[in-house]
Amino acid sequence: TPPYKSFEVNNVNDIDKVYRILTKHMYISNISKTKKDCLKYTYQGNLHLEKNELSLAIECYNKALEQIEMNDNNNINISNDNDIGIGIDIDIDSSNSNVNDQKGMLLLLRSTAYLKRAFYHQDILRQTVSDLGETVSDPTVLGKLYSIAEANPTLAKPIFLKVLSDTKAQDKKFRLTKYRHGLYEYSLLHAAQDSLRSTQLLPFHAKTWLRAGDALAELRKLKESALYYEKAMELDPTLKGRLEPVIERLIRSQEFLDKAKGWWSSDTLRLALDVAG
Repeated sequence: TPPYKSFEVNNVNDIDKVYRILTKHMYISNISKTKKDCLKYTYQGNLHLEKNELSLAIECYNKALEQIEMNDNNNINISNDNDIGIGIDIDIDSSNSNVNDQKGMLLLLRSTAYLKRAFYHQDILRQTVSDLGETVSDPTVLGKLYSIAEANPTLAKPIFLKVLSDTKAQDKKFRLTKYRHGLYEYSLLHAAQDSLRSTQLLPFHAKTWLRAGDALAELRKLKESALYYEKAMELDPTLKGRLEPVIERLIRSQEFLDKAKGWWSSDTLRLALDVAG
């Protein structure tokens, strides 16, 4: 029998301290360290997400998911429901449903972080495209320079060098634009991947379908996005007032996209739409 002694609890404000009290002072041995670490990284990720520290949030959610992958069946639920700020509910569950629920919620949180990071990259992309536009010469100006060079052969070389220098600057800006666009799409694809997976793990959770619809809409998968929004409304009818106008707008946008595909290349159209939002 452990030598139980009375002890005073003060300033218990994080999961590590709670775990230490339960295991070292209260001698509760069946509390999983893996689940403790999962909860710790999840809360840290949430704090970073609230502060828009998106890379740190994603890193924490990655660590939390790694803990789940260790397949520990013990479960700890922590809620803010008592005087010291943290309440403990210990539950031993050997089923996979609890693990799937936790993984689904983490994927939902990580998809939110990726989506917010996509919007951050979109803002930078817009500025980069604006800078690119400033380096592109007016065709009428180029025509005048050509006429001047033709009429004054001695000026042809410096004019050519100036045009060449401008072209190199434009090429540099264009490469930077492609790079920024790639970062934007990379974050969107991760947001879509996580949110779609979360709908499989939490099929009755409206927020998973809502987040998947958001990610798909940003990827211009408008028909698919509308279907996910409809499922979200089916699970949570209070979303109808918010989502029905969005779905109508998606339908109109799809009609425009179908026409625009005959005018521009897919890459040009995608970049234009992503910059415009």
